[in-house]
Order: sequence, then structure tokens, then C-alpha cells
Amino acid sequence: MIEIALALRVFGPDTVRGCRRLLMAGVRIGITQLTGGRAPARTSEVQREDA
Repeated sequence: MIEIALALRVFGPDTVRGCRRLLMAGVRIGITQLTGGRAPARTSEVQREDA
């Protein structure tokens, strides 16, 4: 029982951090798919004045 508690204490924070990173990556992928996978193009002020 002590070994299990020690393993949870040692590896728990890294496991939680890894799960959070995976969830964040999944959210980014989902948002990218919902928005069509493209970021809006930026135009500079000079291009806007010429048009």
C-alpha cells in the first residue's frame, strides 16, 4: 500500500500535466476543424489604401 501511495505522489503531477496537454491539443485540433483549418489573412494598411 505504501508503494502505491508513493508512486501516485511521484508520478501523479506528471500524469495530470500530460493529460492536460493532451486535452489542450485536442481542443486546438477541434477548433481548427470547426474554423475550416485556415487562419484569416491579414492585410497591411498599405494594401488597403491601394485597393
